[in-house]
Amino acid sequence: MALASHQLVLSDEDARARAAIIRVLEESGLTPPDLASLATRTGTSPKAVERMTALLVRQKVIIRIGDLLFHEDALNNLKTELQRLKREGVATSIDVATFKERYGLSRKYAIPLLEFLDRERVTRRAGDVRQIL
Repeated sequence: MALASHQLVLSDEDARARAAIIRVLEESGLTPPDLASLATRTGTSPKAVERMTALLVRQKVIIRIGDLLFHEDALNNLKTELQRLKREGVATSIDVATFKERYGLSRKYAIPLLEFLDRERVTRRAGDVRQIL
């Protein structure tokens, strides 16, 4: 199979953009910049940011939630933290206000993250609260 040995080769600019995007998103945690800010913060052209974020999403290094891009580690850490809270008996449910306060988030980030957690079956919405599963 010729495709089995196919390898993606990035230009120097794309490789630098990819590394810079990963670094910024790792550092941003649960409050990532939008695409325009990502281009500015990485010193990369908007087109290169679009190309590299699409590649990183395909590679599952970053995860797109609506218009937001999160590093997979930030989301995995969030899921682990919520599961730990339940396991240790700290919390069995969480509401939007508590979630925002606990993680230092604005509504812009909190709602998409909570919806993501619902889709991932970490939480389940029950009225105004989310049960931690």
